[in-house]
Amino acid sequence: MRNVLLVGGSPRVRVDAVRYLTVAASGNTAVALHSHLHMNNCPSTLLLGLDANPAAVAQRYSDRAELEQALRSWIDVCPDGVLVLSAAINDYSVVGVSSVRGQNIMVIGPGEKLPSGADEVTLRLKPASKVIDQLRGWGHRGPLVAFKYEDRATVLLSALALRERVGAKLVVANSLCGKVQAIINASGSDMYADRAALMSALNERILALATH
Repeated sequence: MRNVLLVGGSPRVRVDAVRYLTVAASGNTAVALHSHLHMNNCPSTLLLGLDANPAAVAQRYSDRAELEQALRSWIDVCPDGVLVLSAAINDYSVVGVSSVRGQNIMVIGPGEKLPSGADEVTLRLKPASKVIDQLRGWGHRGPLVAFKYEDRATVLLSALALRERVGAKLVVANSLCGKVQAIINASGSDMYADRAALMSALNERILALATH
């Protein structure tokens, strides 16, 4: 039986010494999958962001660096395990923070606090690397379950492209409006009437990946 790593929530993206950006990612999908695997005596690890589902008993990560380290550590021990990556991982990193007050422009250095009372605050962002594209390079050989969440018009095509790009066994496709609930595999797209039906199917598919 393969070990399963279930990753949910979202990393914090540091803005200054006391502020950060994050995504309102509950981690509920990872928690529900973990519960189902536990009931079926399948070994699994739950890894959640600090802000996700505070009642859940899980390993926690705060920022992108801690998430990547946790993934690498798990892959080192379970290179053939099932990795379920439902976390909303940031596409951008903060590379500059500045504020304007009157005629004065202040650049906020690393570790400094953005002062109150600014007339305007500017954040500069740059694209961050895709964690999912690095997993194979870190040594993961086992089944990968990915997630794609975007507009209804594009989510299925994007999920198909993601599966091919990273070699995922499954990609869960969710539309922003909630109308599209699908699982993409090598045979095509399986559509579901609602979230409950999708989760029931996903539970069984992940269990099958872990036990075969």
